[in-house]
Amino acid sequence: MPPKPPLTPDQKRIRVMVVTFPVLVASSVVLVKRLFLGEQQRELPVHGKIASRPA
Repeated sequence: MPPKPPLTPDQKRIRVMVVTFPVLVASSVVLVKRLFLGEQQRELPVHGKIASRPA
């Protein structure tokens, strides 16, 4: 199998958009839920005291 040719700048730009757009949308949804809908931040369950919780 021959090596793949390097990506053009346009192809690199499209790849960045395809990867970052879902991350942007998901983080925006979480932020809107927290700021405007009053949803609390999820916490990890504590199965043992590794570190004390900040006050």
